[in-house]
Order: sequence, then structure tokens, then C-alpha cells
Amino acid sequence: MPQATGCRLLDHPSAPGEAITCGAMSSSDAAPTGGVTTATTADTRRGAPTSDPPPARPLSEAIRALRDGVDALLVGQEEAKLGVLLGLVAREHVFLEGPPGCGKSVLAEGAARVLGARSHLVAFHRDTRESDLLGDSVLQRSKRRGDEPDRGRRGGALERIRVALAPGPMLRAEVVVLEEISRAPGEALAPLLRILGARRALGESLPLESTIATAPLDGPGTPVDPLEPGQLDRFAIQVRLRGLAESRRWWAVQRLLERSCDSARTDCEALPVLRPGERQAIQDRVDAMPLGEELMARYHEWVRRVRALAAAADGEALISDRAFGRLALRILRAHAVLRSAAVAEPADLRALRLMMGRRLPPEILELLDDVTEDLVRPREQAQADGHESSRGASSSLGDEGLEADGDGGDHLSLDGSEVASPPVGEDEEEREVGLVERPAPPADVAELLRAFEGRIDRGRSDPGDDPGGQPRSYRPLRRLDELLDGDLVEAILFAEGSLPGSPRTYRRTRRNAGGAVVILRDVSSSMAGQRNTWAGQVVRALVEVAARRRMRVGYVEFHHRALPREVAGRLLHRSYPRLFQLAANAHPLGQTNYEEPLSLALESLRGGRGRNRHVVMLTDGLPITGDTRVRGERLLAQRLGVCLHTVFIGEGACPAVLDEISQETGGLRYQARPEDGGLRVAARGGDATASGSLVRRAS
Repeated sequence: MPQATGCRLLDHPSAPGEAITCGAMSSSDAAPTGGVTTATTADTRRGAPTSDPPPARPLSEAIRALRDGVDALLVGQEEAKLGVLLGLVAREHVFLEGPPGCGKSVLAEGAARVLGARSHLVAFHRDTRESDLLGDSVLQRSKRRGDEPDRGRRGGALERIRVALAPGPMLRAEVVVLEEISRAPGEALAPLLRILGARRALGESLPLESTIATAPLDGPGTPVDPLEPGQLDRFAIQVRLRGLAESRRWWAVQRLLERSCDSARTDCEALPVLRPGERQAIQDRVDAMPLGEELMARYHEWVRRVRALAAAADGEALISDRAFGRLALRILRAHAVLRSAAVAEPADLRALRLMMGRRLPPEILELLDDVTEDLVRPREQAQADGHESSRGASSSLGDEGLEADGDGGDHLSLDGSEVASPPVGEDEEEREVGLVERPAPPADVAELLRAFEGRIDRGRSDPGDDPGGQPRSYRPLRRLDELLDGDLVEAILFAEGSLPGSPRTYRRTRRNAGGAVVILRDVSSSMAGQRNTWAGQVVRALVEVAARRRMRVGYVEFHHRALPREVAGRLLHRSYPRLFQLAANAHPLGQTNYEEPLSLALESLRGGRGRNRHVVMLTDGLPITGDTRVRGERLLAQRLGVCLHTVFIGEGACPAVLDEISQETGGLRYQARPEDGGLRVAARGGDATASGSLVRRAS
């Protein structure tokens, strides 16, 4: 049976909700054999108006209906839903990246239906061709009357055969969902990227408004090629989704389970919510939205700070002068329209985070909220206090002394941590860590820090076994799969059975780098007062040590429960300014439990590579709840090779369990005793790694 590969499309404009997938189709019976289908969503047909259009409503109500319609598509994933909304109303492209099952396709397809635009879905695979996107070439036959000399010879008529193009989805649709775009071969990807950038094909403008592309996360086991940064630059919105359980959003998991048990709700119920003409009115409002002078000044400062952060971390910020600048201004306008604002304001800078999913290195992306909030909250605080003033481009954008605890202003909430960020100074060259301006510490913990730095540096310099490291020496064979990396002659003799013993293989090693440290801070009621202040100073000093070595840091406060202070859903991160803020805002309460925080810290370090992994626990008393001997956690730390360092803050004798924890895992043992208005920090139990010092209270 002959086969015709490609998309068999209708000649008339497609209706909203029409889905197209690309593959092979039989030319005889037109039955789908590989997935090339054109299907019209029944829900969309039901939602089409059958009577006179309803009366007009205010544009703000239409925007609210659009937001509610998109919000009802998916449980959680607020950032992704906001990003899709911004892309659709701004007529820009959206890139959604995440693991399977997090709702990328449901959100993309449902948002296109809710918008009420002519939409198509294109599912990419390795055999997708250019014709699957642009359309197939067909032969058209036409007849016309010939001239006088031709009539007698040709029967009075001429026949013309010409090649015409049956338009494909990219030429006819207003919104296209590009599913699994990272699977697209070069033959289809090249024309697709040209269309995304130019919005033109075959010399004509296209009705295309937006595309929503989905892709899996990049990883060693991902059987796809990730898009390059230059290719991703076509997408204004770039959002990375995470699973609800992975993000520990248990309330959303519960809602999702309740929704899945409700047989009356399905993902296919998304219907258009906008009335005729409202979509065009919203998009026209985006084009006409004015940008205030203060917003432009703060936007330029935002770009400068983001570039400086990327340069300080030896990363690359893909913030192009032409493409990113144009796209960013449209996203700022769209965010203001979704807020139903009259003019775009500094609060709209928060929307820029949704553009940076693949434009910044992950460690810089963690710090982006701090940069943005430093530029936004002073303005919101001034509005709350009734002292709003208009400041131009020459005004100070990083005013110190303004409190950063505003309520967030009137803006669409983004999914993330609600902890306020510390003020960031203007003079970035004078920052020792390169992230925030650091005042002189009121206490000196030099002895403890020197000992801790020594342990970290020793872990960084010691070589460890690594299959991808350099061959340094020989060692005995331990597994049969190591024969491929062994001495060739001995391997042959071993295979023949003539070698006594086992053959030698290479011992490949690599020096440990980076590393991670989890700081456990006791915030039980006995730590109130000056002890709480001292503990905060120690935490800050430890974070500074880790920051200078680009280590990932986790921070957990504990009393009778463990309180992990996560940033963007992760316990281990490099958002050092946020940790400084958290360390200064601890509130002692409750009793002491060692088991839960130690278990949480060790589980977070379980998948780490290398031996440079540490846990530092600051406490002032015996545990009251949980396993007071933490036997299971001590064994787990030894098995993982994690060093548990303990710092006891108090005048009495140090609990024996702290000495056992440190001795069994090779950690440091310190005790801090109040003395002469300060705090004396010294090694416990004759530990020779440090001699102790007197920490004086700052005047």
C-alpha cells in the first residue's frame, strides 16, 4: 500500500481546539497509521455561541475571567500559569520545561482553548518534516480556453498543472502547542525557528500570535538533544516546572488527589471564556500600556545587577541587547495589564523572573528574587507609608535603611518563598562575597572558622575515587566490569585462566570540589536572648566561609521539630543573602529534638558526590524528644562519609551525645562559654584542632 507522509489538512480555517499530530497516513483509506490526525474538540464546539453575542463587559472583568480560566486548568504551578498568561496576552512564545507528569501539556493545551484562539497541537518526533509544519505540496489541474491557433489542434482548451501548498498548522493557527520540541529533527526545527522569529513565511505575514513549547528536563538519561541558548532566545517566557511532591507542596498534592477522585471534572472541560473581540482588546491594551520613567530606571538597574551577579559567579547571562530588551518591555506591559493597572510600575519587574529559566545559571537564578525585591520593595514601602514620590533614572535605586518587609503590593503572586530579602547596597565591588554588602561582624569566631576552613579545604584537596577521573595508579580488580579499564596483558591472561590471582585495573581519582554543608541551629526556648544572637553570628560566619568556596548551603532551625529553610523548594542552594536574612530572624520556641534535623540533613546530602560534605549543629542542651542518642543518624553519617561538627553553647558540661556524634564521624567539637561579657569559643575534650579564643561583644 503506498504511503504519503505528512499532514492531511482541511482547506477551510480550523476551529478552536483543532489538534494536529505529525506522522504517517495511508493514502488509500486515510486511516491514521502513525499519528497524523486532525480532530476538533467537542467541548470547543459546545462552547461556540449559538445566539446573539452577550453584552460587552469591562476589560478588567474579561481579564479576571481569563485568569480564572487558566488557574482552573491545573493544581499548583502558579509560576507556569502566570508565564503562559503573559505569553498569550503579549503575543510572545512560551517554553515550559519539566519532568513528566507535572502538567506541561495540560496547561499548554488548556490555555489555548481558554483563550478562544484557533489552536493546533504539533507533537514532535524524530521523523517530523518541514511539510508537517508548513503544509504539503499538491498538484492542481485547471483548464482554460486557448488562443485561436490552438483551438483546432487542442480541442479548444488548454490544461494547466501547477504546484500549490495546502497550508499547515504554522501557517493557519493563531496559537500552536509544540509538544516535545526537543525531539524535533533539524529538518523541522530550522524552519520552525525562522517562523517564530519573523512571523512570516512564503513572503506573507502569518496569523500566528504565540506558541507554547514543552520539553523534558535535560539530563544524562534524557534521549533528546536540548535546545541551544540561541534557539531558546525566541521564547520570551522560560519556566521550569517541578512536581508538587518534589516541591513539598503537600496542600497542592491533597487538592490534586481530591480533584482526580472527582469524576465530574476532566482536563478536557476547558472552554473559551472570552467574548468576541475581548482577546484582541486585551492584546491591544498591552501594546498601548505606558511605561513609567521610574520603571525604566529600575529596569536598567535590574539588568546591570543581574549582569554583575553573573560575572561574579563566572556565569553567562543571556540578556541580549536587542531581543531580550524588546521582549522584557512587552512582558512588563502584559503584567501591568493582568493587574488591570493604568501604567506599568516597578512592581511589574517581578514578572521578569519568568523570562530567566534558561537565560541564567541555576545558582544565579536563586539570587534573582533578592535583586528584584531590592528594587521593588522600597517603592511599595513608600506607598504604604504615604510618602510616594516619583524618582527618575538618576535617583538612588538601592536605598539602604528602607525596610524590606512590605506586603508585596498589588501584583500577581509568584510561586516561591515569601521571606523578605535584605537590602542590597550599590557598591558591588566592595562586597567580599560578591552578593551583598556585609557589615563588620560584631563577634569574632576566627578560631572556629579556621578549623572549619581547614576541614573543608582538606576535603577539597584530597583525591577521591571517580570513574571519570585520571588514572593515577593500579589496584586489584574488584568487579568484572573493570576489566575494560585494566592492564591489557593481565586481562588476557586472566581470561585464559593462566594468571594467578586477579588482574590490576587503573585507580582513577579526581579532586573533590564544591561540596555542601548543612547548618542545624537550635531555636528551642532555652536559646532565647543573647544565646540566640550569638548563634546567629556563628551561622552567618559559617555561610560566609561556604560562600567563598561556592559550596551549597542548607539551613535548618530545630526545636521539637525540624524547620528547613528552603529557597525555591530546595534545601541546598547558593542563595547566601537569603541565608543571612534568615539567620537574623530566628525566634526561639519549644523543646529540643536532635533526631529529626539530623535525619533531614543527612537525607539532603545522601545523593552528593565526593567527601566534602559537612553538618554543623549548634545547640545548648540535651534533646528532650525523639531518639536522644540518634543512633540511626550516627550510623547513616558514617556510611555516607558526612562529618558531623557540634558546637555547644552554654556554661555547663557538654552533653556526652554531642562528643559521640563528632568522634564517630570525624567532626569538630567546640564549646562556647559566656565570659566577661563575651563568648569564649574553645575546642572540647582536648581537641587539638583549635585552641579557643575570646569573643567580645561589639560596642
